[in-house]
Amino acid sequence: MSRLAWLFAPSAENVSFAIRCCVSIALALYLAFRLQLDNAYWVFINVAILIQPLPGFLVVRGFARLLGTFVAGAVSIALIAAFAQSYMLFSVALVGWVSLMVFCASLFRNNLSYGFVLAGYVTMIVGVRAMSDPATVFSVAVARTAETALAAVVAAFVSVLLAPGTTARKYLAARVAALRAIGTQFGRLKRDPDEAPAAAGAGEDDPRSPHPDLHRLVETTLSLEQTRRYARYDEPRFAEHDRLARRLDYELLALVSAMASLQVYLAKFGQGVDRRPLQALDEAADLMARDPDDTGALRRAFGQAYTRILETARADRANDRRRSLVDWVVISRALDLASRMRAAVVKHEMLLTERGAGRRTRRSRPEFAVPVSVRESLRTTARAAVAMGIGAAIWATHAEPALNGMMVLMAVLTTLFALGDNPVGGARGFGVGAACAGVAAFVVNFVLLPAVNGYVMLMVVLLPFVFVAALAMATPRLALVGRISLVTFGLLVHPDNNARQDFVSFAEALIGAELAVFLALAAFTLILPVSSRGLLRERLAGMFGELARGFTGSRERFETRVYDRLLRLPVAADRGETHVSARQAAFAAVNMGLEARSLRVLAARAGFDEPTRAGVRTALAELERLFAHGYPAVERVFEVQAKTNALARRMLDEAVTFTPRRRMRHGVRAAVAAELVAAALADYGLARENADGTAIRLGEADVVS
Repeated sequence: MSRLAWLFAPSAENVSFAIRCCVSIALALYLAFRLQLDNAYWVFINVAILIQPLPGFLVVRGFARLLGTFVAGAVSIALIAAFAQSYMLFSVALVGWVSLMVFCASLFRNNLSYGFVLAGYVTMIVGVRAMSDPATVFSVAVARTAETALAAVVAAFVSVLLAPGTTARKYLAARVAALRAIGTQFGRLKRDPDEAPAAAGAGEDDPRSPHPDLHRLVETTLSLEQTRRYARYDEPRFAEHDRLARRLDYELLALVSAMASLQVYLAKFGQGVDRRPLQALDEAADLMARDPDDTGALRRAFGQAYTRILETARADRANDRRRSLVDWVVISRALDLASRMRAAVVKHEMLLTERGAGRRTRRSRPEFAVPVSVRESLRTTARAAVAMGIGAAIWATHAEPALNGMMVLMAVLTTLFALGDNPVGGARGFGVGAACAGVAAFVVNFVLLPAVNGYVMLMVVLLPFVFVAALAMATPRLALVGRISLVTFGLLVHPDNNARQDFVSFAEALIGAELAVFLALAAFTLILPVSSRGLLRERLAGMFGELARGFTGSRERFETRVYDRLLRLPVAADRGETHVSARQAAFAAVNMGLEARSLRVLAARAGFDEPTRAGVRTALAELERLFAHGYPAVERVFEVQAKTNALARRMLDEAVTFTPRRRMRHGVRAAVAAELVAAALADYGLARENADGTAIRLGEADVVS
């Protein structure tokens, strides 16, 4: 029964979304009938495609859809005007345009990508329909734009009216969850690996294999930015605090970076590490894990933790206790974490009490809109072009009504597949959704609709299926199936002013859909195939490319880009050794880049002697060359790691002699950054060795006593 809980015991949030979906479709169809639009059922389909659980996201997506539809209409008119005399030439031009949109959609992200998707397959919809009578292309384009505009306005209006502020509340809940997760992660930093379960039974909480847990924490933190960007659209007052919220999101991401680097570093050592500075964070971390909204107590707790860490360090110095480089790493990073966490709590408190920016500020460009991978996009475009080319050849040489629907679904499928890593899984979801919709549509068309004699009865027949499909859409594991089933249901039921599907047209539409699925799946499986391991290798190489370019420019951009790439690694497709090793290598790359940036800045501030400054410049240049072209040789990685570790020792020896104390702190922190770069190199080398099936031990260069 747990697998059917989404249907028989849905959450209040899911029920609310299902109600909004039903109201949006009912209102949109009513207005379409009243306005006598040519194809009222396309309003149904547009709402089914557009509707989102977060109203703010729906508003932005509706605008992207409207803009993409407008571009598609203009392009359709131009193509019909140029190639109306030849089905073949028109097909070539149409396939070329949609392929270009597939390339752009797969290259970019989020709503920018969605706009390209719409500009592609709506051109196919308008062009295929108008080609039978080229003189109607303008009216068809106008009708499609009107239907899209009606659907977008109605869906956005209903969602914002019935669920105001939902996106902003979701953002706040996600931020509190991220703070709790960070507080829990603090507790793992102090843990001695020898206190954990034996390696054979180690779970994800084992500090010797921290990457899966850190992966979830990164995902939780990055999701804040994905939600924050849309909160202003259903809660206008949030715009006044948007800038402060963005700064807090990146502060939390920087905290996760620092914790990830330290946790991976400490996982290499046993009882020889003095964890007292980290234990000073216990009280504050426990409080954060329990109640992140008690900001006053949290500020005091992190402030007191900072003071205790300093007092412990000064007492050790007064007792002439000699510190190793590892000790300095722990002390420096513990102080940094306490200070950063207190600053984050202050920002969180300001947002809770609605103080902060006070005025609207110019929005900055989101890092998620930056192009991702040209190579992947070109490969996806080639697959889509082949699939659509075969479909267009069939369509241009056979005058079968079912082929019109096939061409439309072909464009939809190829653009949708372009946005995912697993076309086979996407096709499976489409097939399941289409099958569910086919059964429901058959019953509605040929059993229930003949008895319908008005709008109210039509809604009584349609809305139960809409409600169930919306519940599925609100369930993450069923979201694709639910959306496809609702879209296909609208296409097969065909609710319109004067039309009703007969059995022949119903069967033709279903056959066309299945043919489109088959051609798209065949093309994405056979054309330029790439294994999950090959895709993993490509994306890791892309991550290393970010690393090689990441020592200059915005830290926010670097962190967002590399963590975004980390989350897009298809490690779930390969549950063998690569699953852990790839994630380990990816985290190592992130830590390398972040600590190398800190090394560059802190070394300049500390004012080391010229030979040491030259050594830092050489180390950074060598690190950049190491990863500039993808996978370096493992032997070369350990060679650079040993040199960097030696540089860290030399920098520490020099830094402890600096005066005044501020300069010494910069020098020690620079040495700590160099040591963490060396540790990340070792971690990456170990991941590569483990992936090859060879176990190695950390060398003397990794352990500082």
